Amino acid sequence: MELHIYESLPSTNRTAHEAALGGAKELYTVVARQQTAGRGRLSRSFHSPAGGTYFSTVLRPTLPMTYFGRITPVAAVAVHRALLKLTGVKTEIKWVNDLLLDRKKVCGILAESGTDKDGKPFVILGMGINTAKVSFPTELQQQATFIPYQDPVALVEAILNELADYEQIIQTGSWLAYYRSHAAFLGEDVLVIKDDKIRHGTALEILEDGALRVRFENGEIEALRGGEISLRSAQNRKI
Repeated sequence: MELHIYESLPSTNRTAHEAALGGAKELYTVVARQQTAGRGRLSRSFHSPAGGTYFSTVLRPTLPMTYFGRITPVAAVAVHRALLKLTGVKTEIKWVNDLLLDRKKVCGILAESGTDKDGKPFVILGMGINTAKVSFPTELQQQATFIPYQDPVALVEAILNELADYEQIIQTGSWLAYYRSHAAFLGEDVLVIKDDKIRHGTALEILEDGALRVRFENGEIEALRGGEISLRSAQNRKI
C-alpha cells in the first residue's frame, strides 16, 4: 500500500481518481483528516469535519466487471472487522454502504469505477469514518454518531489489510456469512428508495452478488441491485 496523507482536501475520492487516471497502482491511498467537499452516494454531500478519518484507495480488479458490485459489501466487512479489532466497538452493517452504531451512521462507503489513460479499469473505494468527537449539524444529530479514535493511519492500514485479498474474498464468497451476521436490517421493515419512488417492504436476505432480497407489502419479492433502504423501525427516520 502507498499512503498519501493530508490535513485537508476537497475530496479524497477526487484526488485518488486523478491519480488512478494517471496510472496509480493498486492500494494507492489518499488520506485526509478533513474534507471540504466530501461526497456520498447519489452526489450527496458528506459531512467531513476535522478529526475524522477519510480516505480513498485505488483498486485494480482483474475480475469481470459483473463482480464490481461486491466490492462495497466486502469493504463494509473490512471496516467492521478493523473497527472491532482496534476499538472493541461492534457496529452494524446497513445495505448498501453504511455502518451504524446504535442505529446511527458512523461510516459511509462510496465505490466509483473508471478507466485510466491506458484503457485499464480501476475502482476508487472511498470511506468516511466519524472518528472525531464533534457536534453534528442539527439535521444530522438524529442520524449520525462517532467512534472516537485518533490514529487515522492505523485505522486506514487495518482496513486496507482486511481488503488486501478482496478478489479472493469476492470469488470465494467468504465475506457473505460475516456480512449477514452483522447486518442491521435483515428481517426488519424497511423503506426502499429507488428511482424516486418509496415502497414499504421487509428485508429478507443478502444474495451472493450483494443484492438485497425484499418482500414488498403487495407480496412481490424483488432482488435489489440499486437504490437504498431506510430503517422504518428507527422511527421512520432516514439514515
